[in-house]
Amino acid sequence: MPAVTVLIPTHDHGALLGPALRSVQDQTVGDLEIFVVGDGVPDVTRELVAERARDDRRIRFFDNPKGTRRGELHRHAALTEARGAIVCYQADDDLWLPGHVEELQRALAGADFASTVALQVELGGRVFPWLAALEAGVFRAVTQGGTNFLPLSAVGHTLAAYRALPHGWRTTPEGTFTDLYMWQQFLAQPGLRVASAARPTLLHFATPTRADWTPEQRLAELEDWAARLTGEEWRDHLEPALVAGCAAGVVRLRRRLRLLQPLAGVARSPSRGGRLVRRGVFQLWRLEMRRARSQASLSAR
Repeated sequence: MPAVTVLIPTHDHGALLGPALRSVQDQTVGDLEIFVVGDGVPDVTRELVAERARDDRRIRFFDNPKGTRRGELHRHAALTEARGAIVCYQADDDLWLPGHVEELQRALAGADFASTVALQVELGGRVFPWLAALEAGVFRAVTQGGTNFLPLSAVGHTLAAYRALPHGWRTTPEGTFTDLYMWQQFLAQPGLRVASAARPTLLHFATPTRADWTPEQRLAELEDWAARLTGEEWRDHLEPALVAGCAAGVVRLRRRLRLLQPLAGVARSPSRGGRLVRRGVFQLWRLEMRRARSQASLSAR
């Protein structure tokens, strides 16, 4: 039985899936089953996955027709066949650092739902850390109120917790982010144990900011960063600086959020007071992300 199930949903990113999938295959934890869940994919995706699967028996392709919204029901169907004790997600245009699954395993040893720190790569090449503090009740409440702090690729959960949910992945209402809709369902469960790892373990490349890029430009960016992650500069200088900066940022964020804990109930409310609390937490989050980034003072160029 594999220790971990990795689910990679994909629609139309084609060759961009290649570097993302390779970053999963190259994890320090090798005991994986890798589910590539298609949602009306082009032929280039089928060919890429078939080629990789010939050399890696851990890979399994679910070739589905295009589903409603982002094909959330395809994800649920795939997870009915999952065998790993924990489930991790990878976006088809993100890159995991080699220790990502290992870090989530540590976090989930005493939790049901966890996240790591994602490093969003900006167009100029700088990285922007997405910090999380799930242990703070007001942070979870703001997420339930409609603010998403957790990119898909940063999240993991136990398979048992998923199967205890009332629905699992399901078609998301228009106007709501698919991932947020799923996280809200988890965080609404009584007694859910949560954990936020402070270590950056992935690079996130936001699609909306690259809307005018060609597929070739996007693939070149991913391949450039994938090569960079294996270099001495990253190992000896860049990653240690980011780890220290993010860890300090998470500590500060948790400390500040403790002051707002009495307002956790208000944060879920659609009232004006609820909106003000959510805005305040979001501003604190943005502040600590900027501080973490400036401390590391890193650039890809």
